[in-house]
Amino acid sequence: MTIDNSFMIKKLKQFDEIYVLYSSFTHLPFIECDDETMDDQIYCFTTKEMTNTFAHPYILEKILLQAVQVPQKMMDQFFKSLYLYGVNAVMIQDEGAPVRVQLSQIEEKPDLEALKNSKIPQANPELQLTAIYFMQDLMRPVKRDTEEKRHLHDLEADMAHYLLNSRFIITADVSKLDGRITKENVDKAGVPLVKTKNGHVYQPVYTDFAELQRFNHNHQGLKLQMLPVTYDRLEGFLTSQAEGFVFNPAGFNLILNRDQLKNMQKNYGETEA
Repeated sequence: MTIDNSFMIKKLKQFDEIYVLYSSFTHLPFIECDDETMDDQIYCFTTKEMTNTFAHPYILEKILLQAVQVPQKMMDQFFKSLYLYGVNAVMIQDEGAPVRVQLSQIEEKPDLEALKNSKIPQANPELQLTAIYFMQDLMRPVKRDTEEKRHLHDLEADMAHYLLNSRFIITADVSKLDGRITKENVDKAGVPLVKTKNGHVYQPVYTDFAELQRFNHNHQGLKLQMLPVTYDRLEGFLTSQAEGFVFNPAGFNLILNRDQLKNMQKNYGETEA
């Protein structure tokens, strides 16, 4: 039976603001797969108090969450962006019971295949979604039993499938180069680097153009060149100054050092029968 959510959808557009449950681990909306419908859904509320109340039992399980305000003027952009993360449903809590609304009823779904296959990748929702699920679980500060370790391994395997079969965006400031960035001149290019609190240095790489913009929006005056690179070619563009790559540093923030880059292919790469 089809549920008529037209009243809630109309009401949603009239809220002055909403509060969205965000993961403190990924800096993105907290996504959960519904056990019954299998929807990959996020949670929205009309007050911060309701958001915090809903988040409390998760926080007790070391799933660190926070309420993020989305003003009305940003709502259209926010809901459109959810397609980039593989979200297909929104749970909205106002008065009464929560209401599940399909994302396509709120914002029209873009042609994700065209975005994925553009010269510079504009979307990679499958990798985003599986990496978000993996990082949401991996970053929990808990001691895992055998079943939980198996679950985490399954999440990693799901992510690895899309990781190994994706194109990524490498960037470099090529103002000092004559021509395009290559494997041979990557060390001469001004490759952006990320330094962790522990002093480790990693080279950022992005699943799509939106992630590149999120991380580089404050970097003015750089002549950044973008280069699409498949996973198997990534290591060739890794500057000698970096210990590895950080995937989507302003998002799910997956760090793989040089050994882990190779092990991911070794452990999860498809082999011919």
